[in-house]
Amino acid sequence: MAASQNGLGMQWGQTMEWTHRNLRIRLSILLLAAIPVTAWPQAAPDFSGLWKQDNDRCQPKRNGDVTLRIEHHDPELTVETTMTHGSQNPRHALQKYTTDGKVSISTGTDGDEFHTAVIWKDASLIFSTEEHEDGRILHSKETWTLIENGATLERTRERHDGEKQILIFLRQR
Repeated sequence: MAASQNGLGMQWGQTMEWTHRNLRIRLSILLLAAIPVTAWPQAAPDFSGLWKQDNDRCQPKRNGDVTLRIEHHDPELTVETTMTHGSQNPRHALQKYTTDGKVSISTGTDGDEFHTAVIWKDASLIFSTEEHEDGRILHSKETWTLIENGATLERTRERHDGEKQILIFLRQR
């Protein structure tokens, strides 16, 4: 008995094979379309801007005025910090980092030397720091994250002794 053919000149078994292959391709496309967009890498946030510390939202609460002027052109990150407390003269510090994990050395507003490596972890910057203070080396880790649609910079600092601080800075227009 001769094998039956469809209108395309294919044997019945060949038609079924083509139909299964077509179904697998369509199913694969459908599954790929179901993957959430968040699975693809997002653009890294830009921390550039003028930021003022919100003392009441910091944990623990702070006093004095602290502003950050940040220039961020990844991997370059420059942070100028200005601190005033009462009628004292303002103190300034300028730190230059790269977000590729290379260690940078800078001097803080208190004159201490800082050895800092910065890397990306998802949409946050992670700062691993050795502070050289009066012959001691103090280790800390700080995570920078933009929250509230980029209007707020949250800096979570964890010190070598287990102390944790959350510093909140509001973007200035």
